[in-house]
Amino acid sequence: MRAPFTRRTGRGGAGEVMGEPRGTGSRRAVGDLLSCPFCTAARAAGALVCSYAVAPRFTRLVCGGLGALTVSDWLHYAWTWTQQATED
Repeated sequence: MRAPFTRRTGRGGAGEVMGEPRGTGSRRAVGDLLSCPFCTAARAAGALVCSYAVAPRFTRLVCGGLGALTVSDWLHYAWTWTQQATED
């Protein structure tokens, strides 16, 4: 989602991608909004809170999917930690 608006500048830990905005005008503005993962998380949380007021059933479905994704991420971290522990 960020690829058209940001340029990859490096790699963070645990699959994170570091990027900076690119382009000019509205492309740059969208890149500024999407380049900070912490800021994007706050905006996504705000959107979920607002959508819960408008469409609670749909929002619960979306949150259930995001919760499953979170559990999957934690299991992936646990698997990676287990592999690293056995290699040492």
